[in-house]
Amino acid sequence: MAYASSGHEQKPKMDMKKPVIAKILSLEKIHSGHLPMLSQSIDKAIKAVEAGNKEIALAELHKAQKMLATIKKSIGKHVKPKFANVRCPIMGSLINPDKVAKNLIRDYKNQKIAFCCGGCPIQWDKLTDAEKDAKLAKVKPKPVEYHSKHKMH
Repeated sequence: MAYASSGHEQKPKMDMKKPVIAKILSLEKIHSGHLPMLSQSIDKAIKAVEAGNKEIALAELHKAQKMLATIKKSIGKHVKPKFANVRCPIMGSLINPDKVAKNLIRDYKNQKIAFCCGGCPIQWDKLTDAEKDAKLAKVKPKPVEYHSKHKMH
């Protein structure tokens, strides 16, 4: 026997204790699908704010955050960073990848390592591989994690 739908059935709730794992999207899918959806969600949030509807605005912003996290993770899988390190492995100074001169770069185990000044590559060259590995482990970028001030429930 078939039952008529009242339209008020409860949807199963998501288990918020399980982390949401973002799938890796192709660049084409990001460009043609997710970026337009992200833009629409932001537009809806703006209209909701202008109309004074906080709940809809927050829901759209949370949706936009999730899409942005998926896009960011996916792009990160397609784009290789310029250098394996974000800080100088010798001095610990922050590296600006756009301002590293060629003489401040070393190739090490198929990675480009950047240094902050002319003395650091010379010190690096004197280290053993084990010492280099230890120093490099301390200055590699941390994995990017999705976070927000607002918890999504």
